[in-house]
Amino acid sequence: MGSSKYPEENGFDAFVSKHGGYSNASTDCERTVFQFSIPPKHFREGLDRFCHFFTSPILAQSSVEREIEAVDSEFHLASQVDSCRLQQLRNHIAVSGHPMSNFLWGNRVSLKENPTEKGINIHERVKEFYKKFYSSGYMTLAVISQDTLDILEQWVTESFSNIPNNNQPRPTFSSYPKPFDNKFNRLYKVVPIKDTHQLHLSWCLPPLHQLYRTKPLHYLGWLVGHEGEGSIMSLLKRKHYAVSLVAGNSSEGYEMNTSFSLFQCSITLTDKGYDNIVECCAIVFQYIKMLQQVGAVERIFREMQSLEDTSFTFREAEDPIEYVEWICEAMQLFPSNHYLTGRFLMFDYQPEVIQRVQDMLVPEAANIVFMSPRVTGECASHEPWFGTSYTVQDVPSDWLDQWRSLPCHLKLHIPSINPFIGKY
Repeated sequence: MGSSKYPEENGFDAFVSKHGGYSNASTDCERTVFQFSIPPKHFREGLDRFCHFFTSPILAQSSVEREIEAVDSEFHLASQVDSCRLQQLRNHIAVSGHPMSNFLWGNRVSLKENPTEKGINIHERVKEFYKKFYSSGYMTLAVISQDTLDILEQWVTESFSNIPNNNQPRPTFSSYPKPFDNKFNRLYKVVPIKDTHQLHLSWCLPPLHQLYRTKPLHYLGWLVGHEGEGSIMSLLKRKHYAVSLVAGNSSEGYEMNTSFSLFQCSITLTDKGYDNIVECCAIVFQYIKMLQQVGAVERIFREMQSLEDTSFTFREAEDPIEYVEWICEAMQLFPSNHYLTGRFLMFDYQPEVIQRVQDMLVPEAANIVFMSPRVTGECASHEPWFGTSYTVQDVPSDWLDQWRSLPCHLKLHIPSINPFIGKY
């Protein structure tokens, strides 16, 4: 894509590549990030070329068509990844009209063939999108260089001050209702690409980013994902049911946005574990029930807080382009005094906040997914974009009754005091 000052269609990429640099762009649910790096002596010109994408882009038809092909290639790569297929299955069952119900990847069919059949001019739609959303009031910018701050400020002011501002409030998804109805808290059996058995338990919660000072989902993810004595994983391994467990919220746009948050627990099972998958669910629910009864534990929070403080203080230097990328995103999410720390540190212990969130993790609210080649013969439904084979049913009432009435397991308890953590 060229600009009025640099009209050559592929001029920026050619310039960056010629001088040994790198450029990329990525789109999340609510944010798009553009970035580039280049040797210092070419940074000023690179910055000027970069800024004109936002002040005066030439949104040529050929550029749009080339990008559609790039998106289509990424789609075909994602189509072989089970986690992407599961995400899109959740989009498929979302409430119609909610942004979550859209096809989040895009491909040649969704971006070219279908619009053409409907008489939609994609080229014009791209230009309309640029005018509506590429407003300086919605944008954040981060630069890193060996040049002085005064020089960087001068360059940024000269280059980026001409980005249009529509003077409208930044759009969010907060006005939308919940993304899921009763299709969510059901049992899904899904055929994977890989030869693997997996159990996925997910809860759709209100948007929780505003609680970043306490990070209740990080607290709960740390406990549910703990692998030491008394943990879910410890008990599953003792029974030879599981080989790995991941829990929590990634803080990425799909799992944390202005409409909802997801808390997930994903377990890779052994053959024996899949034979006893209902018991595996029960163990997870028993552990969460134990947490609900114990309540928020300040000692656990302070240990986590101390670990995060130490990790941040002695953090290794990152690749500069990764550093500016996450700072730029942090500027969208946190107040200025927490641009650098908001993503990592745990500031305030608020037991009522933690308790309120963990009380939402009840069996009847969970989305339950059994993913295994064994269910192939049962799965007559297909997600339309990735073609994922699945079947869906109500969670058997006797399972729910059993999970609700289970006593706390004697082998499940919160982690013991960690003697290797300093005073907090």
